[in-house]
Amino acid sequence: MAIRKGTGAGRAGTHAVLASRRRVQLLDALRASQTPMTVGELAALCELHVTTVRFHLDVLTSAGLVSAEPERNPARGRPRQLYRALAPLEPGHADSGYQQLARVLAAHWASPADDPMDRAEAAGRAWALDDLTDTPGSGSARSIDDAASTLTALFAEMGFDPELESTPEEIRIRLHACPFESVARQSPNVVCALHRGLMRGVLDRLGAPETDNRLIPWETPQTCVAHLTRR
Repeated sequence: MAIRKGTGAGRAGTHAVLASRRRVQLLDALRASQTPMTVGELAALCELHVTTVRFHLDVLTSAGLVSAEPERNPARGRPRQLYRALAPLEPGHADSGYQQLARVLAAHWASPADDPMDRAEAAGRAWALDDLTDTPGSGSARSIDDAASTLTALFAEMGFDPELESTPEEIRIRLHACPFESVARQSPNVVCALHRGLMRGVLDRLGAPETDNRLIPWETPQTCVAHLTRR
């Protein structure tokens, strides 16, 4: 059954597809290219095996994020498949990240509070609980691993380029990019607290078991890390 973009089901499909860092890498490469690319060109550019690239391209194509068409007038032999990125969102489907951030802060900053970090975290929780109503799995109890996978997919859709790591002691989500970096560098206490509240709000919405969780801004010079400690 085809999934329509812009619906809850379509958003859930996008969450799942973009949970893979390799698929995000391939999609970014196609978006940066001025011309369609072959499997071999993508494999060389992204330093991945051709079979791996072909598998992820099939998933991206099925999700409607990438188109595939045969090469026209090949020099010799069978025509190769050429891939190009499609528009990531339909017009009017969603605000930009900065518009969302400004809207959330404007709605909650007038509330009386002594600590701006507490106020920002409360705004992030409200963002998750009030606005992200089509988060996959909302309202049903999820294991911490399933909830972490859904949270990773949400971070991927928002442009954080997440990488999920799991050990018997804890789950880590490494955020290799921040779509709000210029603001976060200037006001990490506010912006990062907002994202911490967003993370905790999503976990609450998913009915995840209680866990010690924290978001460490710039754990490396370029990477923030969300930690979910198993109990």
